[in-house]
Amino acid sequence: ETPTNQPPVDYYGADVFRYTETADTYIMLAQPFWHWYRREGTSGLGPSTFDVRLAVSRDGKSFRRVGKRQPFLPNGPDGKFDSRFVWAMPDPVRMGDELWIYYAGMNRDHDGVLDPAASGKLLSGISRAVLRLDGFVSADAGYHGGTITTPTIRFQGQRLELNVQTSGGGCVLVEVLDENGKPLSGFSKSDARPVVGDSVRMPVAWSSGTNVGALAGRSIRLRFHMQDCKLYAFQFKE
Repeated sequence: ETPTNQPPVDYYGADVFRYTETADTYIMLAQPFWHWYRREGTSGLGPSTFDVRLAVSRDGKSFRRVGKRQPFLPNGPDGKFDSRFVWAMPDPVRMGDELWIYYAGMNRDHDGVLDPAASGKLLSGISRAVLRLDGFVSADAGYHGGTITTPTIRFQGQRLELNVQTSGGGCVLVEVLDENGKPLSGFSKSDARPVVGDSVRMPVAWSSGTNVGALAGRSIRLRFHMQDCKLYAFQFKE
């Protein structure tokens, strides 16, 4: 509850676009205005700043916030041009295996108060944030590891690729299960080869190789055994 009983945040707008790298996916980069505590010298509430939050939809109408409601584009450090105001501009531009997101920034807040670290100088500009392809959110595992199991899926293709970032001591082992959760012969955890590295298209292999074509069209589930890594996405390729 804020001192004035008003909500602590208002959403001023959003950049909504269809994400063409996948089917029927819409991304929202929303613009919250934050105001939730009293501060001296102003009649408004602090921090009086804007950042960018992330939401996703399958139909372009009903959106779900993702990324544990953390800032997608946070404010910059004190003293920088974007320390009080960050506003995403339409739309991300794909450049190879990166997404370039342009945004406007300013060191003056909604109440017109300049960032004190800027010594009274108004700073503003347009900058670029760089995101790995399909890197909007990730499933993260620490040193002690963890697992993620997908719902039942069917796929077409001959091989599986991961968009993943591991540490030198981390890895992902991929297990293929039947629809009842039983590991398939040749695709169990013990058959899996460790996936180690940092790539948007890291090949997955088992003791028999990389070919999963014999499972295409079948109802399966994938189980990712993860340690000290970030898993962003997976896809089947011909």
